[in-house]
Amino acid sequence: MRTIGRFYVLFFLAFNSGNAQTDNRIIEIDQILEQLHLDQRFNGNILIAEKGEILYERSFGHADFESDEKLSTTSLFNIASVSKLFTVVGIMMLEEDKLLNIKDRAKLYFPDFPYDDITIEDLLAHTAGLPRIQSQPFRKEIEGKAYSNHEIKDVFFKIAPKQHFKAGTNYYYSNTSYMLLALILEKVSKQSYNDFLVSRILNKANMRQTFLREKRVPQSMQQYLVSYYHKPFWLSENFQNVSHSERRISDDLTFANDYGFSEIRTTTRDLLKFHTALQRGDLLTKAALEKMYAYHFLEHQKEYTVDAKSNYPSYRGLGWCVSKEDPNVVYHSGGSIGGRSFFIRNLEKNQCIIILTNNQEMNRYNFTFPMKILNGAEYQLDPISLPRDFCKIYLKNGIEEAVSFYQENNQNKRYTPFVDFDFEEIGAEMINKRDFKAAIEIYQLYVKAFSDEFSWELLGEAFLLDNNKSKAKSCFEKSLEFNPEYKSALESLAKIK
Repeated sequence: MRTIGRFYVLFFLAFNSGNAQTDNRIIEIDQILEQLHLDQRFNGNILIAEKGEILYERSFGHADFESDEKLSTTSLFNIASVSKLFTVVGIMMLEEDKLLNIKDRAKLYFPDFPYDDITIEDLLAHTAGLPRIQSQPFRKEIEGKAYSNHEIKDVFFKIAPKQHFKAGTNYYYSNTSYMLLALILEKVSKQSYNDFLVSRILNKANMRQTFLREKRVPQSMQQYLVSYYHKPFWLSENFQNVSHSERRISDDLTFANDYGFSEIRTTTRDLLKFHTALQRGDLLTKAALEKMYAYHFLEHQKEYTVDAKSNYPSYRGLGWCVSKEDPNVVYHSGGSIGGRSFFIRNLEKNQCIIILTNNQEMNRYNFTFPMKILNGAEYQLDPISLPRDFCKIYLKNGIEEAVSFYQENNQNKRYTPFVDFDFEEIGAEMINKRDFKAAIEIYQLYVKAFSDEFSWELLGEAFLLDNNKSKAKSCFEKSLEFNPEYKSALESLAKIK
């Protein structure tokens, strides 16, 4: 693997620089990504640029597994919450135009706004304390109705769900804030969100492969839209297209017409153009940029951390995450069902890294490690899921090898350990496959890790399914030692007797 990866990077560097001079930083990044791809933990595109030059650009895997279509530089991804950055830039443009002030109360723009203490700045920095529109109990009010921002806003204002905290006193990430910001942008600019996006940002940055929602992608470019994949169960042998999942179908029906916080389709190269336009001051003045990237502090300097489990624990700026370690490092991530996106920049060194994936196996450490390597700093990678690798070994080589792997690595800090419901869910899937002996093995690991009435009862049920009543009886009796009144174990014991 490493030889292939190194050859690819050497070829890329020679082809793009006109000589065979190598960049060891890029070689190291490529080798890590290649291994992640082989481990099925990365499928997507990456682009790395420094001082206006692309240092590295590579596609790993498929845009569509069913048609065997490979990813390419023209692949169009849903960048999910990275879309929020365009809303931020739009609001900052309107402030520069003196059409609004981010210190304004949101109530100035929504007379029926039920919260008096929230400012535009609170909405930008996620300090408004507003509940998320995609979370229950609010979601049930809009489920499956394909409401627009205006309609969702009307329902939200009518219900007026309680804030999580007084604005400015704490941090809570909420798409609701960016739905409202998009409406403020429209009201102030007297343009639709899409028209403003195209005329004020995309055209200025020469972003010709960027579109708000899939429906606006021209027919000639529909072929470049990627499909998204996940493994819906622990024992899924292959990635499955999320378009068939109940959750994806429900989200598509519910959020078919909203905007401002997600749903921009674009490419790695177009996001590089966005970075370049910001760096050059084509979109905002230096003063506005500095304001946007500045740390946003809470009332009474209350401490908070965004992305604590990453290589760049951060504060919020206006929209952007701003590294506590180095305020020149700013970024935003995005996630949708089956996909992840990451856009990270070093403002001082004019560095930009864009990673877009169409599976959801990457997390914060793996997204942020390339920027660390680019600047010669120590980094961490995402820990590996011990339950996930246990399942892969079970599917490939059987339960005995999977158990041996578990015993060898249970204390290995490179792995995230099993939690109680991991044992429960995997065991239930084994039972569903009618592999009762495998279920017995994993539940035996369960009772050693989390010995209580519930784990012993599950082991007893697995023995009972395997027609071993004697051992099942012992397990139910053990369950009752923890809780003599545990109804389920009592009933199972009575059935055996």
